[in-house]
Amino acid sequence: MALLGDAGEELIKNSFVVVNDFDYVSKEEVAEKVKAGLGLLKEVTELVTDEEIETDLADETVTTFGKGYVVRTTSYLFQLEWNDSVAAVFYNDYWMSEGSRDNARKQAFENSDIFKLKLVGWEVAWADLQSTIYTKKSEEELITIASLRAIDAVIAKLQRKYEVFRTKTPLSSIDPIGAKIGLKEGLEKGDKFEVLEQVMTDEGRTQYKRKGVIKVDKDHIWDNRFMAGEGGDDTNPASQLGFTTFKGSGKFYEGMLIRQIN
Repeated sequence: MALLGDAGEELIKNSFVVVNDFDYVSKEEVAEKVKAGLGLLKEVTELVTDEEIETDLADETVTTFGKGYVVRTTSYLFQLEWNDSVAAVFYNDYWMSEGSRDNARKQAFENSDIFKLKLVGWEVAWADLQSTIYTKKSEEELITIASLRAIDAVIAKLQRKYEVFRTKTPLSSIDPIGAKIGLKEGLEKGDKFEVLEQVMTDEGRTQYKRKGVIKVDKDHIWDNRFMAGEGGDDTNPASQLGFTTFKGSGKFYEGMLIRQIN
């Protein structure tokens, strides 16, 4: 119970649910519409100028676009409502200590309606996956890749917009200062992070104290997006290291947490 009352409650009140709504648009569908527009333009031009336009532009449009998908993702961010009243009911009526089992409490927990979600906000992101006529990937694979990239993009936007949803990431290296976050999390040139040290209060609760500020090294941002290795730049130092490096100084050590502040 004591352990749950400390770190456990921190996790409970920081429980989130993300609901994703996807819209898929085939690039071939877009290309056909563009091709139809170019064909109409060709006909109008010939009528006005009384000259035959010799061009294969419209016919080559689909080939130029290639196959692939554009995915529009709208993500809705919800957070568990956790307060003293809910906590009191949870501990008094539903909680079972390790090694004990009370079917009545279990049934009461499963049938409870006191746990609710509140809408924090939403964001929209796009993922554009190009696949040329030479690719061997199936439509199912293309949709999967585009969907995962769209999710990564919209989650990064949610974290940037809503402070409560920002994650804490441990430092994985000190020389150079580095952490295993990158383009997947939406890192950009100029992003700043506070370095936090975990301390215990006199009441036995966990707190975080700022020990410094570090800044993303624009030349060493790790590309950790889904399938980034396919066609990616393996010569990027960050790719070889497996993490993003930061500029800054302070008495840091591996395992200290960083959290974005801008």
